[in-house]
Parts: sequence; C-alpha cells; structure tokens
Amino acid sequence: MGIKEIAEQAGVSKTTVSLALNGQKGVSYETRMRIIQLAKDMDYRVPGERSYLHENNGTIMFARLRKHGLILNEDQNSFIMDYIDGMNHVVKEFGYTFEIYNHRVEPIPKFLSELQDKQPKGIIILGTELEAEDILALSALPIPYVVMDTYFEHISVDFVNMANIGAVHNIVGYFSKTNHKDIGMVTCSIKSGNVIMRERGYRLAMDHFSKTIGVDSLIQVRPGFPGAYQDMMGHLKKGNRLPQALFCYNDVAAFGVIKALKESGFSVPADVSIIGFDDLPMSSMMEPHLTTIKVPNKYIGSSAARMLVERLNSKRTHYPTGLLVGGALIIRESVQERT
Repeated sequence: MGIKEIAEQAGVSKTTVSLALNGQKGVSYETRMRIIQLAKDMDYRVPGERSYLHENNGTIMFARLRKHGLILNEDQNSFIMDYIDGMNHVVKEFGYTFEIYNHRVEPIPKFLSELQDKQPKGIIILGTELEAEDILALSALPIPYVVMDTYFEHISVDFVNMANIGAVHNIVGYFSKTNHKDIGMVTCSIKSGNVIMRERGYRLAMDHFSKTIGVDSLIQVRPGFPGAYQDMMGHLKKGNRLPQALFCYNDVAAFGVIKALKESGFSVPADVSIIGFDDLPMSSMMEPHLTTIKVPNKYIGSSAARMLVERLNSKRTHYPTGLLVGGALIIRESVQERT
C-alpha cells in the first residue's frame, strides 16, 4: 500500500497524507491521527517508526535539504510525495526503517554534524535546491549516499534524476512538428541543476531542429507561481516580442505564465502555445489542459533506494553512477498546430 491508497481510504488528498505522516503543519490533529492509524493498518511504514514485521537492518534516511525554499515549496508537495512513496516500498522490501529528515542547509557542515546523532545506515538526499559546491561538500559523509532530483556531470557521486536534455528535445521536437518556427523558453532566475540542464537541452534541441535563438528567446522569471506571473506580466508590459511557442521550465511557471498571458489579452494556445514540465495534478485540470512532461517520480524514488541498498549490501568496488530516467510528453490542449 502507498500514499495514494491511504488518501483514498481517508478521503483526503495525497498532499494531506504526506503532511500528516511527516509531522508538518496544515493538518488538524484529528485528521493526522486518523491518517497515521490508517497507514499502520495498511502496513505503510510511517516515517520515524520502526517496523517489527521482519528483521531490521537499520535506518535509511531521506533528507529533504532546502537552501531557500523557493523551489521546494508547497507547489511541489505532490511531486516529492511520489518520490517518497517509491523509496518507502523499496526500503521496506529490504528490511530497513525509512525516516524523513527536513533540513535547511545553513550550511552543509551543520547538516553533516546533525546526521552523526541520527546514525542512519545510508541516506538519499533531495538535491533540488543544491548547487555544485553543496554536492561536493557531501563527500564528507561517512556513510553511503545517493543524490536525487539534480545532476552535475563533473561531480563523481551517485545521482538519480530525470533525463532533462532528452525531455526538452522532445518538447522542442513537438513544437517543430506542429509548425512552430519561433520557440522561446521561460527559465528560472535561480539556477538549480535541473534548470541548468533544461536550458542546455533547449539550446541543443533548437540547434538540432535548426531553430534560431534570439536575444529575447529566454524569458527569466522568479521561482514559484507568483514570481512567474509577476515577471511575465512585467515582460509583457514592456512590449517585448512574444514567440509562437513557450517551453516553461516547470508546470508551476507555466501556470503563472498562462495567467499573465490571459490577463494581457492573449489566448492560449491560439496566440501562444505552452508546454510545461512535471505533469503536476493541476496540469490536467487547468484551462487549457497543459501539455507537459510526465516525470516517473515513483520509479526515480525506488531507483534511488535500490541504488543505495546495493551500495550498502555489496562488497564489490563501487564506481559513482549517474542514472537518468526518461519521461513522457503528455499531449493536451495548450499547443495548437500552426499553418
């Protein structure tokens, strides 16, 4: 059983289940207790609790490391929750306890110091907001670890992440197939590993499909819905040229961009086609339904956990490995073929 099944039984959202099981705010006491009891009844390993159903091999920890909270915010709860679901199943399968640790990175050495008291056997680190120097600092960890949701080619550690460049290639390819000649990208002002790779993927794909990148092809917005909305409004008010198509670095940015376009008198997709990235639940409900990249979050989470368990159990020499998992383009209504 997983978070989805618990949510269905409790009659609440998956986000509410995640908040309740991880001791976070936003859930009433009664609802929290009901969810925890359901999780136990359904044999779901509640974070921080040990299971006595089989031999315990120690604790595997999932560390949600935040630097600023601008990318890892409430908008991403359902996305991270699927990671957790995938990890939990694998950790349970191999007889480990699964714990979730939330930490604000100020700085990495403080995080490393706090880990000494917890003594996990291994750790999966959510690197969404981490920069290259933060990843390098993790080399001081005395235990096996895997970094997920980011990737830096020049750093030799174990990474599990989405295949950003391939996904963006498919996005630009679909725009090209639907006869869009002028294709722009809405990118983020904070350059996480994923943003860097998506920008790189955009440039490579535009070159592959013989598309021109102009000086105003990349539109930079702050992370989160308000930032994307406000900065796109500012861009439009300046009278800047608007391309036929826009790839938004994630769905949340696409939501903000579409709101700004509509309020400025533009129609999506009649005037501007939009593609996002992540396939958040709202993507299939908004107007128009958003074409986007579906990331196999549970599979990425389970792959990170399996990689870590292999490191813990193997006696062989271990070479740092980067695993990039492909996504799928989900075609909906936010792209219109041009004539």
